[in-house]
Amino acid sequence: MRQIFELQALITQSLSAVLCVTLAWTPFGVSWADAIQAAGRDGQQLGQQVLDGFAFPLDTGNGTLTLNPETAQESTISIGTLFPDTDSATTTLQDFANLYGNNPGTIAAGLNAQTALNGETSFTGEAYRTLMDNAHQSHPDLQADPLWQAGDQVFSNFTPWAQSFADCTTTTTQTETQQSLRVPDYQLCLRQPTVPQSCTATHQVDVQPLIRFVSGDGGFSSCGPGCMDLYVGRVGDDYWESDCGLFTWQVKYEVLHPEAITSATLEYVKYDDHTRVYYDNQLIYTGSSGWFGDCELYTSWNEYPNTNVLYAFNSSGIKVFKEETRVSGRGEGYSRIRLRYDLSKLITQDEWSWSGPNCQNLANAITDGICQAGSQLSCSNDPANASDCYVDPTSQVMVCGSDLAQAPVASSSGISNTCMSIQAAGNCDLNQYGQCWTDTAGTHCLEPPANGIPNKSCASLETQGCSFIKSQCTSVLASGTCWDSVDTYDCGQTVGIPEIQSHTQQQCAGPIRCMGEDCISVNRTQSQDFSKAVALLNSAQQMAMDLHCDYANADLQQKDPTTCQVFQGKPASCKMVGGALSLVDCCETPAGAMGLGRYIDLLLATSQMDSAVMTMDSTSIVRGAWETMRTPFTLAGDAWNSFQVDFASTVNDLVGTDMLSTSDIASQGLLDSLKGELMKSVAEWIGQTFGEAAGNALFSAGGQAAFDSAGNLTPAAQSGGVELGGGAAVAGELLSTLMTAYTVVMIIIMIIQIVYSCEEPEYELAAKKQIKVCTDLGTYCESKVAGVCWVRKESYCCYNSPLARILNEQIKPQLGMDFGTPESPSCTGIKVADLDRVDWTQVNLDEWLAILAQTGHLPTAANAASMLNLDQLTGTGSRLNPQKYGATSSSRQDTLTRTQGRMTDLDVPTVKRQSELEGWGMGPQ
Repeated sequence: MRQIFELQALITQSLSAVLCVTLAWTPFGVSWADAIQAAGRDGQQLGQQVLDGFAFPLDTGNGTLTLNPETAQESTISIGTLFPDTDSATTTLQDFANLYGNNPGTIAAGLNAQTALNGETSFTGEAYRTLMDNAHQSHPDLQADPLWQAGDQVFSNFTPWAQSFADCTTTTTQTETQQSLRVPDYQLCLRQPTVPQSCTATHQVDVQPLIRFVSGDGGFSSCGPGCMDLYVGRVGDDYWESDCGLFTWQVKYEVLHPEAITSATLEYVKYDDHTRVYYDNQLIYTGSSGWFGDCELYTSWNEYPNTNVLYAFNSSGIKVFKEETRVSGRGEGYSRIRLRYDLSKLITQDEWSWSGPNCQNLANAITDGICQAGSQLSCSNDPANASDCYVDPTSQVMVCGSDLAQAPVASSSGISNTCMSIQAAGNCDLNQYGQCWTDTAGTHCLEPPANGIPNKSCASLETQGCSFIKSQCTSVLASGTCWDSVDTYDCGQTVGIPEIQSHTQQQCAGPIRCMGEDCISVNRTQSQDFSKAVALLNSAQQMAMDLHCDYANADLQQKDPTTCQVFQGKPASCKMVGGALSLVDCCETPAGAMGLGRYIDLLLATSQMDSAVMTMDSTSIVRGAWETMRTPFTLAGDAWNSFQVDFASTVNDLVGTDMLSTSDIASQGLLDSLKGELMKSVAEWIGQTFGEAAGNALFSAGGQAAFDSAGNLTPAAQSGGVELGGGAAVAGELLSTLMTAYTVVMIIIMIIQIVYSCEEPEYELAAKKQIKVCTDLGTYCESKVAGVCWVRKESYCCYNSPLARILNEQIKPQLGMDFGTPESPSCTGIKVADLDRVDWTQVNLDEWLAILAQTGHLPTAANAASMLNLDQLTGTGSRLNPQKYGATSSSRQDTLTRTQGRMTDLDVPTVKRQSELEGWGMGPQ
């Protein structure tokens, strides 16, 4: 027992010693780790500062580069120092720029440089020869070298090292987000003003009095516009009789609006024999006969003193004027004060009001001459005289037409501003009932709708929640009224484009800290351009399919490459006839039919067919990649180039197999039938999907119809095969042909949904608008009746795909191009020569992405597994299924299986090494 306890005590003491040492050193270990962590963060911060302050070198254009431009470390270096050959008298910077993308030129320039450097006396030449001499020196076997042996020992027993750095975990979290993009759906509607049949306009005029007569002998009267006369005394002659008697007149006036008075003058005085005039008992005038002397002067005086008495009227209140007259025999005496005033300060109300909310439209329609005979405007109460003025009965102020607000009618109507009541009556038909026209669809006349309600109005679009975009007026007459405007609303949808954000963290809990991201934070930049890459890839695919070139020599079927354009469009227009209640709207885009999604299906399927067929057409030798890669060294010529060219053989890619011998191809005749069978497969799919009309618009069978009424291939097509175009089928560029085929089907549906009076090109336009391939150029008036537009044309440029339309809208402004005017559209495409001028970073393809998402052609987290399945894309789910071509394989293999099969016996390192030696021209070692 004692031995047992002694052993336990020894173990306990040992353990205690270990714990003491460990605990003593732990703070230092943590402290060191924290110091390392701080150093790591300082280094990261320094690196970020250096990165933020970095500026790319600038080419000054004079043979030098500016390093670190606009910084304290700015310096210059000669381009000749970096590229010695630029100092040559025959070499320019453009010579080097021309080598970009020019592989043969680059190789030739490199060989010339090697030749020059082999004998050149320069630092560059010495450096080159040093490298080349070292390359040709012997290569000793270093496997027995002590240094390498130490390294081998570490790698041979790496377990102790791995334990020190173990327990590092990397955690990546992915968050699904969405970007909201808009798919517009533009709808048009006609907006017209409402015109009643009868209305009354009332003129309310209120003029405040300037002066009020209070008491005494006197009075006032108007002396014309802005003029009033005030009298002191009684106007007359010889109404007094006396022997040197004294007579006195006194009158009181109240000034109500002194702010309106601009002048006041004692303008006229009449007396017999002596007189004096007072204001507020202050003498303001004495007659020229004086006041003293003989009473009888046997004269009646008429004097015009023009004495300024404005001071008596510059404030409100009672004003007292008095005149004294001495008379001998018979006589009289009175005076006149003339006031000038600003009438606008007395008019407190001057308003016209109609009896209804739309009566002004009736008055404007009558004066614009768009109403039926018998319509008229008349004044039922006008107090003015021939001079177009009247005296207001309340204020005794003269008012003229020039002082009042304009009558709410045109001056040509003859109604003065002084009119107090206007009567308007008329029958004004903006719907143009009874008007007829003739076009390719026949002769048609406008008739009132059965229920009096238009099928589509601007109000109904607003009720649906559509967003107002623009309004374009097509009829403006003399009154300035817009009698009809075509409004555009966006009734589209907002769709979500899926995006994934990834966040990765690495933590190491082993004994050595600060591994991975344990002590510092790494800011990762994640590309969000997957969706944009999809859109650009679609652009490239459709660009190859939507190319148009003019003939340089039509007889020889030679095209002129300088005329080649991508995404060329065609002008189109539709009409809207009549007014809002009788509108024949051939611009309406009915809902339903096959829709945008089916057309996108057709575009993408055709892209796949086009890629396969075009690759097949460019191949003159049918040989599987398997044969080339199986024995790459027995072939004559460059094995590496053969490897590159034949790795993805046309036949094997179309058939979808990893092995196809030349003898198999010859025995089965697959070479001759492959293209025809592929064409038949795609034609059959189009016929089943889009019907007989579309199939026969695209394909023919020996000049005959390729499809029957059920959309199935005819016996002639089954036995003889089909061809693109020919017979009654449409001939032309591929996407143009597809667009025509699509509209053939759509027209039948559109004729049912749109009014019968529309023409076939308008049905085609309606179909194209539904699949969003047309750019709206605006509206113009084609025909007017009585000055009002009754046939309006909406003008468009239509393309072969929504993407072609979007690219035209995005690229043309960059190139200084436009779409012309509604009357003269310019629907040209984009010249191939101009594509290198396009700044693709400024091309916004969000709408195309939104269309792909809306129609279910853009992968999301929910459908990515099924849409991006390798077998679905390249294997049995592909439209290029090999079973229809008579291939030996029972099913189409996906690209991974094919590649693995082709690589089975391929010695890739040997091929790689051989290509390197051939590239350097050194031969085998």
